[in-house]
Amino acid sequence: MPTPRSRLAALVCAAVLGASACSSSAASSPAVSVNGDTITEEAVEEELANIQSNERYRQSVEQGLAQQGLEMTVSGSGEGTFDSAFVARLLSLNVYYRLLEQELEERGLEVTEDDLDAIRPQAVNAVGGQDVFDAFPEDYRQALVRRQALTRELQQALGAGVGMEDARKLFEENQDDFFGVCVSHIFASAQQRGLDGAEARINELAAQLEAGADFRQLATEESDDTAAAAQGGSLDCGGRGRFLPEFEEVAFELPVGEVSDPVQSSVGYHLILVEERRPLTFEEVQPQVEQELQRRQLTAFSELIDELTCEADVEVNPRYGSWMDGCDDPAIVGEVVPPEGPAASGAPAGNVPPPPSG
Repeated sequence: MPTPRSRLAALVCAAVLGASACSSSAASSPAVSVNGDTITEEAVEEELANIQSNERYRQSVEQGLAQQGLEMTVSGSGEGTFDSAFVARLLSLNVYYRLLEQELEERGLEVTEDDLDAIRPQAVNAVGGQDVFDAFPEDYRQALVRRQALTRELQQALGAGVGMEDARKLFEENQDDFFGVCVSHIFASAQQRGLDGAEARINELAAQLEAGADFRQLATEESDDTAAAAQGGSLDCGGRGRFLPEFEEVAFELPVGEVSDPVQSSVGYHLILVEERRPLTFEEVQPQVEQELQRRQLTAFSELIDELTCEADVEVNPRYGSWMDGCDDPAIVGEVVPPEGPAASGAPAGNVPPPPSG
């Protein structure tokens, strides 16, 4: 299970919520200031209205929050109000993006028009497609695109690329980590036979092997894995992370040429034959290499967010809550905490009316 900090960085990367504009205007009271830069109540009101009025987007946001185990919605219980925990979460994200803007400036980097054009399809996809994206006002669409570009620019500055060249470089520098096994199996499906039926079937086939039956013939004629059966039971070669955990544990320990005892996995039972152990080619482990790159990217970006939030001077308008930096506890992320406490903690969510216009 990911840590709170990694979940936070993943949320920033995944573009679940939009970034509001930052302003130094005195016409509206500040909702939060980040190292002296102000996000106004007017900007918060506008962003909340954008989310609330785009029904498909609002529903997807609420579904995403529910999937993360967060008991909050966009709207509050009163008419014209918003859930205080959601508003605090939205403000937290705006703090992070403002910190990214400041970090970009500090590094002497900038987001170009070419960057925005290149990342635009990703921003469209992040909110649920072109129709959902087009339902937002133009200035909000621009903010969504810029947020994606900010994240990409800083990830690249951290040296955390995930392109093909990056994947090949990681593979070439760590080939010993991509040692794998070539395996075949005979499979009895729990879905087709039920768990007890699959166990009885695999024991029957194991007894036939013990009596001298040919593994390849049984794998071809009797296995419930029809795709592998067409190749004599072969699953080809793969590194760690490709196979089911229970299957993998046995496959990487079993001597070459031996058939395992029945192995139970989440999908049924297996008899495993290890054909070979050898260094794998890039093509054979490309998915695993890309997963490792993504893991490293998330870690580097999470550490940057952690560092920036710990060092930041963040002041929150008390009507929205307070800032908790979380620097002294690795289980806590820097975030805006609503006045009555986060809804996910079991405390009741409050109702925040939109700030007055004008």
